Amino acid sequence: MAEVRPFRGLRYTTTERRSLTDLLCPPYDVISPEQQQALQQRSPYNAVRLELPQGNASERYNRAAQALAGWRQDGVLALEPRPSYYLLRHRFNHRGRLLERWGLTTRVRLEEFSRRIILPHEETGAGPKEDRLRLMEACHANLSPIMALYRDPQRRIRSAMKSLVESPSSATATYDGNEELALWVVDAAEMESAVHATLGEAQLFIADGHHRYETALQYRERARQRSQGWSEQDAANYVMMTLIDFEDPGLLVLPYLRTLGGLAPPTLTAVRNRLLGVFQIQAFAHPPETPEALEEAVAREGKGVSLGLLGPDGEGPYLLTLRKSAEQDLTGLPGGAALRQSEGWVLHQAVLEPVLGNSDSYLTYTHEPREAWESVVHGRQQMAFFLKPFPMDLFQAVVSTGHRLPRKSTYFHPKLPTGLVFNPLEGE
Repeated sequence: MAEVRPFRGLRYTTTERRSLTDLLCPPYDVISPEQQQALQQRSPYNAVRLELPQGNASERYNRAAQALAGWRQDGVLALEPRPSYYLLRHRFNHRGRLLERWGLTTRVRLEEFSRRIILPHEETGAGPKEDRLRLMEACHANLSPIMALYRDPQRRIRSAMKSLVESPSSATATYDGNEELALWVVDAAEMESAVHATLGEAQLFIADGHHRYETALQYRERARQRSQGWSEQDAANYVMMTLIDFEDPGLLVLPYLRTLGGLAPPTLTAVRNRLLGVFQIQAFAHPPETPEALEEAVAREGKGVSLGLLGPDGEGPYLLTLRKSAEQDLTGLPGGAALRQSEGWVLHQAVLEPVLGNSDSYLTYTHEPREAWESVVHGRQQMAFFLKPFPMDLFQAVVSTGHRLPRKSTYFHPKLPTGLVFNPLEGE
């Protein structure tokens, strides 16, 4: 179903004075101002100057375009001599565990979501899309890959990858302190059979990069409008993706935690009462004493629809489990049977929205358990909800039916870095 192709990527030409470690950056939406400054100081060629350029209004986008053109002219970036696939091995530590995730970076034909070939799982905002569109139109390139998931029950792609990576990698880098990256540039013919046999029949599920994908759709339409005659082979009809198998052992999905604050005492009481009506509340047999322990206890002990709660003044923590009597009340709510297994959906639909209406102004989201814990313990917020990681089988079941997950349901860790390869959008 998905049309996946190799492409001539634009890559850094590294030297002893220009290490790839100093050239990579995170995606734009997780770069803090302090990190942006530090990355710029690391190298005059760091990808942050393209991904998140400094300046006001159009000045930012012009600077990125000028940097990209200048780096190509000066040989800092060079175009791959032939269409290739890019295999990425991403090793990282998470709470004492060493994990390894594999990705295949390709060019994928853009499809409208209505065709059910490429599937989104979350909503997007207009502001980020406008920003990314202006950057894309200035640079005429995909600067960072979209992360998408696929099913490969026969393990064709994984087997092909393993046979290819016995050769030395084309590039390596240490990234973000505890991550190691290795990239292999693979001739198209060496992956073609496995790619076509697997992905030609597969749906692709966007894991990260919804704004960039929808921006690419807009860019394609504008490119077609500007052209007197456009071809199906135009580069603007494709977008750069890094594809990861749902069954990859290194695919780590962290939960987004919710903290609630700013409620007047009567409203806080109403939320508590609603929680008690929907969930059965109980203390943990061995009360977790750290945020990380609470997150792990919820994942380990929570059965069915369940989550952890830390109340005002450090009250708790408690384990909340959906009451049998409340399950029937959920059947009339929009979303389908699969979504009713999502803790985030139940929390919002059955508790927060009935009491607060639009709860966005009272909620904050974080994937850092200590941040959620301390915000309540120190009185900055009134409640913290510790959710379980979103199961990938449920993810596929919900998204494949055309539904989108509640806001901030998944955090795929770690993010894919920007700078390993860029995808020019000029010509065919």
